[in-house]
Amino acid sequence: MRALLKYNPVTVAVYNVFLTSRCRSVDAYVFVATTGRSGSESLSRILAGVDGAVCYHEPYPIMYNDCPDGTDPQKYFARNFSKIKRINIRRSAAGYRYYVETNHQFIKNFSSLAVTHFRKKIKIIHLVRRAEAVAGSFYSIGSIPGQTRTGRIYLLDPRSDDNRIQMADLLYADTRFQHDFFKCLWYWYEVETRFKEFLASNPDIPWIEMRTSDLNKKDALLEMVAKLEIKVDPRRIESLVGTHCNRKTSAKSREIPLEQGAEMNRMLLDRMEQRYGKGFWR
Repeated sequence: MRALLKYNPVTVAVYNVFLTSRCRSVDAYVFVATTGRSGSESLSRILAGVDGAVCYHEPYPIMYNDCPDGTDPQKYFARNFSKIKRINIRRSAAGYRYYVETNHQFIKNFSSLAVTHFRKKIKIIHLVRRAEAVAGSFYSIGSIPGQTRTGRIYLLDPRSDDNRIQMADLLYADTRFQHDFFKCLWYWYEVETRFKEFLASNPDIPWIEMRTSDLNKKDALLEMVAKLEIKVDPRRIESLVGTHCNRKTSAKSREIPLEQGAEMNRMLLDRMEQRYGKGFWR
């Protein structure tokens, strides 16, 4: 009964209005668009050093791929965002100047919903790590897109009809491309393509690109907060440069040599560019 009352549309609407009034002090809702395995938790720790900022790495609800079979994913995520996610964001942001969420589900499952509710104050950090490095990290921990449990829940399925890059015929039927590492590489390009699409649909939203290596550079971090108009004492940033988190070292059971990973990336990219043109994901 309490759950029914809590998530009743009228209750949610009234509570949302109340929370919105409490969030008048919020200058920006900052979301990170990324593939994951890119240093997003480290970025969250760094920005937590900003006065007036509240930072979360994958807070509840994470908005991962838990849509029940037979349910429209768009309606499912829209319902979860409206009833739970936006409420939790505003409740967490109340009294702060900056709300920061580093969550690689953002670009996959709720970016358009976040824009709908926070457009006037939303800002984006595009956090990028090399394709073969990200693919290698997912492969090493056994998180394979559309295949393993974590791959199905947290990543994307190469066989989905709504993918921007349709390569399932290659990844599952061509013996030269059936290695799981290729699926992880495909995932990187698919996410980057979706981010490109997001920018095209929202040209007014402020954003900045950060490389994972930039998390070790004071000047790059200061440029980031300056562009996003986040006020911070440079000394606070300097003390947090080089923060490392979530390496999952104990979970890594297999690795692809760097040269082999780079060659496999070139192979897949060549086939994708034949199909979609050069720079299709940029």
